[in-house]
Amino acid sequence: MKLINFVLFQVGWFILIWGAAHQKLLLSMIVTGLILLIHIMQAPRKKEATILLVIIMLLGSIFDQFLLLTNLVIYKSQFIEYFVPIWIIALWGLFATTLNISLSWLKSNNVLAVLFGLIGGPVAYFAAERLDAVQLTNHFSIYALSLGWAFLTPSCLYIAEKWNGFRI
Repeated sequence: MKLINFVLFQVGWFILIWGAAHQKLLLSMIVTGLILLIHIMQAPRKKEATILLVIIMLLGSIFDQFLLLTNLVIYKSQFIEYFVPIWIIALWGLFATTLNISLSWLKSNNVLAVLFGLIGGPVAYFAAERLDAVQLTNHFSIYALSLGWAFLTPSCLYIAEKWNGFRI
């Protein structure tokens, strides 16, 4: 289950980034919606799994909205210039699917969770930039991403423990 969850996240991430970079959001959003639906349908506690998705999508969107408003990141495929694009919200949903499955091993070690966010968050944005879906505007972008993800990763894992739709 962990491997399937990890692979679905990676496939969804790449398809969303590709869709944003190439103005193919409809296809990427359909695929992402299917991945999120599969995740919820597999959860023994569907209500908790759904609530977790919504919470993480809101929390992550607030973070990315901050990055946008402070001009640290520019996103491709924005429908409204001053609001985080829908595909970013969907990415946070995909991230939420990993918290109680493929990333559950991080729950027992806050130091590793912080380090994972400190490094992994910015790496994902760098990769998205290389694929032309985002633009990091200056050297402060990396600091904001590192600090933000260092805080968000353990926070999201804590929230995931409270709304664990895969707890039996």
